[in-house]
Amino acid sequence: MKINTSESGLHNLRSFIGQLADVPEKEWNYFAEKVTERIFNKHQLLFQAGEPVPNFFFISKGLVRFYYLTEKGKEFNKAFAIENEFVGSFSAMIFNAPCRYSVQALEKTEVLVIPVRLIQNSYDRHPAWERVGRRHAESVAVKKEIREGEFLLDSAETRYRRLLADHPTLIDRVQQYHIASYLGITDVALSRIRNKIGLT
Repeated sequence: MKINTSESGLHNLRSFIGQLADVPEKEWNYFAEKVTERIFNKHQLLFQAGEPVPNFFFISKGLVRFYYLTEKGKEFNKAFAIENEFVGSFSAMIFNAPCRYSVQALEKTEVLVIPVRLIQNSYDRHPAWERVGRRHAESVAVKKEIREGEFLLDSAETRYRRLLADHPTLIDRVQQYHIASYLGITDVALSRIRNKIGLT
């Protein structure tokens, strides 16, 4: 469902972008007038694996998960995103190819819809937008590198404790089987870890 873009959502988006680069007022106005807002109900897909991804999304309110689905129907959670975070696919944008993962709302989720074409046009309009894109891509790359290191070097308990420390609100908002999938362990193993550290 599409709705009129809220001022609060745009304010949060501008604040986020402002932390990455100083975008001139004229450029921000050009960008903001082309951004729309949409609401996804709980369990609704923002986009599905195998389909083109023509937009990025900035979460104003809500929670989503990124997940892969194997040919045998098994799901693997890749990441979660909450308020004031972006959702999209760099590979789909750069290669103009379908994304290999899906994104699903785990709560009623309000997002700002940012067309990929708008992002690419903005890069050509002013160097500040290229700086925004580069710094955001760097942030995503760092998070990916850290997560890969965790899976190769850290125990499941260590990974869970870090999730608690870095994203404490997720634990109450995400069902435990989704957390287990994200950590790469079974529900039973997660339950044991929670019992060990006194969370059940």
